[in-house]
Amino acid sequence: MRLLRTELTPLIGDLITIDLRNQPFLASPFHSQPAFHAHPELELVFIIEGFGKRIIGNTVEPFEAGDMVFIGSNVPHLWLSDPVFYEKNSSLQSRVIVTYFNPKLFVQIFDSIKEFQPIRDMIRQSSKGIRIWGETRNIIADKLIELSELEGFKKVEGLLQIMNLISVSEEKGQVVNDDSDHYDDLYPDRLVNVIKFIKDNLHDQITLHQVADIACMTEQSFCRFFKKRIKKSFSQFLNELRIAQARELLIQTDKPVNAIAYLCGFKSSSHFCHVFKGYSGESPVQYKLSMKSNTNKKPTL
Repeated sequence: MRLLRTELTPLIGDLITIDLRNQPFLASPFHSQPAFHAHPELELVFIIEGFGKRIIGNTVEPFEAGDMVFIGSNVPHLWLSDPVFYEKNSSLQSRVIVTYFNPKLFVQIFDSIKEFQPIRDMIRQSSKGIRIWGETRNIIADKLIELSELEGFKKVEGLLQIMNLISVSEEKGQVVNDDSDHYDDLYPDRLVNVIKFIKDNLHDQITLHQVADIACMTEQSFCRFFKKRIKKSFSQFLNELRIAQARELLIQTDKPVNAIAYLCGFKSSSHFCHVFKGYSGESPVQYKLSMKSNTNKKPTL
């Protein structure tokens, strides 16, 4: 099944949305037809009316009225109404409350206040989907209906209350039980997109804000996440890529040092030379000469 990756925040125009949908069958307003998809936004789905199959990761299960699931960032998922909902003369209806919120809204709070650790842990667990039942589900359902009419701080406060309820409740369980289908950590693994952006834009001034935004994190959280996964800081990784590219240009072209500095994203040739010597142990000119000397050496018999 083809996976469609989207980002909903720009489409919604808000970091939070609570959408009460009345439909002939379950469908997203962001897709022309039901699609197996993933997005960085966290999602809470409550089925008021309807039945069919839901897919979360590699797990397929039936759903019916009362089904409530919390899904983490970039977790592939799809709700499919039963085929009877698509019949021409069907009088069946689907009613669902879908809540989206961008994790950037809360990440800084979760990172800086230890009392939010249970919620942080719960969001990490949501990488496998969290099914919610019992009285916890009933309380959250009532809150969602109430929040759909609210704006501003009250909506944010209500979402925090809901996440706290999920985090402390025993009336929940993971949807995906296969360890191979694990979406690591609180944050989506956006490293592929981040690294691709860096490599495609080495000649530009790449900022921490840009890459943190791609990863859907605050700058502080991104730095910790990046170092944990890559085992080096973002600035060190960026410089290493730039120096590697500079070495190639020094060997393969006759471009002057200042031009190579610019092509590798350095603001000035002096800064480039300083960083290059720190990584290579010699200046760009010395490096070029030494590599040319090694290439021109004739083998001895």
